Amino acid sequence: MRKLLVYTALITIVALTMGCALTNYPVITDDRGDFSGVIRTGHRAFVMPTSQIATLWSDGSDELVWLVFQNQYGDQKLYTKNNFDPTQSVIFVDQTYCDWRFETCVVVDAWNPANGPDDIFDYNFFTDCLGARSLSLLVSYGARNMECGDLFADKQGLAMEFSELATTTWRGGVAYVVPINAGTTSISFAAGDVIGELPIYGNITMFLTERLQAVVPITPNVRHELRWMQNFVAENGDVLTANLSWNSLSASVPVRVRPDGIAANLDRF
Repeated sequence: MRKLLVYTALITIVALTMGCALTNYPVITDDRGDFSGVIRTGHRAFVMPTSQIATLWSDGSDELVWLVFQNQYGDQKLYTKNNFDPTQSVIFVDQTYCDWRFETCVVVDAWNPANGPDDIFDYNFFTDCLGARSLSLLVSYGARNMECGDLFADKQGLAMEFSELATTTWRGGVAYVVPINAGTTSISFAAGDVIGELPIYGNITMFLTERLQAVVPITPNVRHELRWMQNFVAENGDVLTANLSWNSLSASVPVRVRPDGIAANLDRF
């Protein structure tokens, strides 16, 4: 459970400045009832995030969502779409009924075969799709999170990891106040033997509900982190390992950065 929490924190913090697309995901299997083996999804299944993340901008909020279609052999097509809310009221995708029929266009899709050679960061990018301007990061999941309808993750238990944090209210419920600053958080990126420490300027306050829905205000200081990332990628390449420490927790995850996405985000300040 702590590993899931750290992974959530890593993706959340990295997503402060970069929209994320899923390009690699483990084969979906099931062992319930009389069946045991690879699942054929039959349609695009909604990948349930450990935490729903919305970045709040001057013209609205973005929430990138992930979908996976898998055939009977375990081969997958992965899709990233954007849930954009121009009102800035942060209306998250409702996961109650596992609705996978998102009408918006695809920002990114990626072929992910079960066997054979595969580039975990290969993808197709559709620049005319809403949300494309925010895409800066490609993410490879080494372990399954969960798909909508599969309840092997205890979200309430996961939220209890934050029980010592201060709380506030969010739409009538409890929200945890998660401080992200140089005192609580360190993020580094490794490109081979080269390791760079991402500077964190000021304090970013993330709000996390008991349903693990995260709201992250984008402050002007973010441009400094973006500029650092832009220079690091220019010198060391775009395929990196991200390493996070948040208080006593730590995790690592492989990522690929889109320099054009960073530049687009810088233009928004």
